[in-house]
Amino acid sequence: MGRLNESRISAVLADAFAVRASTAMGSTLHAEHGAAILVGLEREVTVTEPGGAVVRGRAVVVPPDLWHAAASPGPTLGFLYDPEAMPHVAGYARLRVGPCPLEGRLLSRVEGAVAAHRASLSRPDVLGGLAREVASLLARESPRRALDGRIARVLEALRDPAADRRLAVSRAGVSEAHLQALFVRDVGLPIRTFQLWRRLLAALLAFAHLDATGAAHAAGFADLAHFSRTCRRMLGYSPSELRGGLMK
Repeated sequence: MGRLNESRISAVLADAFAVRASTAMGSTLHAEHGAAILVGLEREVTVTEPGGAVVRGRAVVVPPDLWHAAASPGPTLGFLYDPEAMPHVAGYARLRVGPCPLEGRLLSRVEGAVAAHRASLSRPDVLGGLAREVASLLARESPRRALDGRIARVLEALRDPAADRRLAVSRAGVSEAHLQALFVRDVGLPIRTFQLWRRLLAALLAFAHLDATGAAHAAGFADLAHFSRTCRRMLGYSPSELRGGLMK
């Protein structure tokens, strides 16, 4: 997601993806549970990993759960895809170990899709359509991998941030330790962290209609400080930096 230097252009937070158009982007170090595609409309995007490795490109793909910071000095589109709801996008992002620039025909198609709608990026419906179009382009290049049925059932239960984690785990039919191992293998992060991610998304949706404290409590955070720390750690921005009219 991008941070605006002046005013937000537009942003959408849906169940399977988020997309934000910004006049510039600059996140702090974070790890988001989503496959990110960052597209610079006029300038390159720079993605930096904790060890100092740097990747640059007009469009850069970042795998889920990878610690990184991202920046671009010009107008930028940031797409973030739910790995479980859109596994084909996550599968493409995970083809390489770290962030990588799009190249060749795929880059041309993504840039062409964005350029065709450049004049309408203030419209949430256009951003949503672009997110689906970019996902479709990546799907053609993505490997397919079946999700363990037990993990799929736990994921479905935990998509509700208020879900009882212990109950969801007990219904899986395997020991908690084994389920935890399977979950990390298939999803990429522990169950508790996944549930915190879902709580964060719920808080951001609520933040479009409530103040920050109300949104934090509505999503199950203990207080505003916990909400803010989680947002910075998982998305690289404070809640107020991300607010800008998120809509479902």
